[in-house]
Amino acid sequence: MNIMKTKIWITVFSLFLLASCSEVLDISPDGTQTLDEIFKDESTTGGYLSSCYQSFPGFSYRYVGLENLPTAISDDAWSIGRNGAGSASLYLGAVTTVGNQNKLGYMKGLFGNGVSGWKYFYLRIRRINVFLSRIETAAVPSEAERAQWTAEARVLRAFYYTELINRYGSVYLITEPTEVGFDESTLVLSTYKQMADFIISECREAMKEDELPWRPELSADAKRMTKSIAAGLKSKVALFMASPLFADGQDYWAEAEAICKESLDELLAHDFELYTTVRNTSVFGDNAYQEYSTTTRDYSSSPRDKETILTTNNVSTNWNYQGLPINNATSAGMAPTQELVDAYPMKNGKYILDLGAPYNDVKHLSPNFNSNSGYDEQDPYIDRDPRFYASVYYNGSTALNQQNQQIEIEIFRTGNSSIMGSNTKRTQTGYYPRRHYNPLSRRGKNVAISWRYMRLAEIYLNYAECAIENNHLTEALAAIKPIRDRVGMPNLDEVEDVTIDQANLRLMYRNERRIEMAYEETRYYDVRRWTSPGTDMDIIRYATGMWIEKDPNDGTLSHMRFQVGDAYDPDTKTWAGDGLEKACYTSKYLLHPHDALEVSRLLNSTGVNIQNPGW
Repeated sequence: MNIMKTKIWITVFSLFLLASCSEVLDISPDGTQTLDEIFKDESTTGGYLSSCYQSFPGFSYRYVGLENLPTAISDDAWSIGRNGAGSASLYLGAVTTVGNQNKLGYMKGLFGNGVSGWKYFYLRIRRINVFLSRIETAAVPSEAERAQWTAEARVLRAFYYTELINRYGSVYLITEPTEVGFDESTLVLSTYKQMADFIISECREAMKEDELPWRPELSADAKRMTKSIAAGLKSKVALFMASPLFADGQDYWAEAEAICKESLDELLAHDFELYTTVRNTSVFGDNAYQEYSTTTRDYSSSPRDKETILTTNNVSTNWNYQGLPINNATSAGMAPTQELVDAYPMKNGKYILDLGAPYNDVKHLSPNFNSNSGYDEQDPYIDRDPRFYASVYYNGSTALNQQNQQIEIEIFRTGNSSIMGSNTKRTQTGYYPRRHYNPLSRRGKNVAISWRYMRLAEIYLNYAECAIENNHLTEALAAIKPIRDRVGMPNLDEVEDVTIDQANLRLMYRNERRIEMAYEETRYYDVRRWTSPGTDMDIIRYATGMWIEKDPNDGTLSHMRFQVGDAYDPDTKTWAGDGLEKACYTSKYLLHPHDALEVSRLLNSTGVNIQNPGW
């Protein structure tokens, strides 16, 4: 092989598709090494695989402004958009494909300053392709590690491709190393289905390797690929490929159901189970869902947490940036919307709104109440699904203040945590985020929580959705039941006066997925994949909140819904204004845009315009 083609310079690492890309690859201490030299040494062979994980995305609250951007631009939250957070520009629709990559808005800051997801993932895919082309003859500590590293690299590449197609739709499938001067005219875009087939096949092959573990047993290996991640990836891409946005008008639901069932069965057979036993009952009572969401993953051959498939990082200061005024938090962060609060059913399992037509108006100010649910408009937070209390701070709930005192949160107009204009320390909706907020966290005490990017509950739900679309309702209900059992909720077919048919179960399932996975980034992708190409996402356009007045004489509370952005007159007790909307509801925001310069360059070399519709 030509030595010049295999030379890796510390200051320049060329990447096809991004002619201007330069990046440091710190593998050797002496400045330069050839690929031949790297793969002749056990330590640098392992170091090269480690470089494929370089700056592994943390997701969670690692976007600019310390918000979780996919949640902020879903219909579950309204973000105050501090410190240049991407939500601010996306709410306004002020997103451009020209200039600084940060203006792409979507994953601002997640992959590094000015780095898009396209650039980030393809750089690492290129490294993996090099690694896989060399590992068969490379120097390794043992043959067991050669086998594990090979399988691990294949799953990691599948993970990166999954992240790419879920953002961009069609992408280039490249499985061989590409040299400087690579002929880009040979590139052909692959459809989502073609990519899904590749990802599923790669994961199946990697899972055959005995040396690839099912879960990490050391915290240092938290992000390393495993068989459980491979199973989760199969489930995810199968579900997405059958969804309207990516199915290209084809019916893949039967195939998707079989794959999702396969993945679920594999995980259950290898000691994965939902987290159902509360360890710290003095803090969490019997709410295992809350404890699971606000504690760290443990690592051993038989961990307490057998639900988690992938954690990306630990977060310990989210109480400060997604926090409460009573704790002098820097920011209120991403306030839950009234729409999310409305999604939580009563403890008896009945929905407070008609799921088929939840609102009588486009701005969601006139709810279509289910009259026999037991919901009280003037006492709206009693007897709700336990996941509500684990996910939302509402008026009357309690939390520790900075003096370690349990304080009642007052969100009524004159209260200690009331809505206060554009004050970034105050909610904009009448609620504060509680999901991923450990109850012991406060100023002076950071309690770490693990960000679970993939977990067993999602795999149950993926299978249930496919079963519903194939009208296999009994199987779908059985898959949902463990999730409902964990929080003491009746299963969907056990709720009084509920009709179980495909259309109704689809509505109930989508609501169930929303509340079970709240604030975990899934809602962002779900709304999009459920939307047909070219169709606007009206469901996320408007956000409402709850305004509460306290009578100074008798202390009674009155609750009023309002559109975020409207102004309240306390003298007349009326609202005025046209409110705000999330301009990113239009169809062009179904998929991520490409940088205009990259589009132009690839158009010149391939003759194909890769830009997504509307951009």
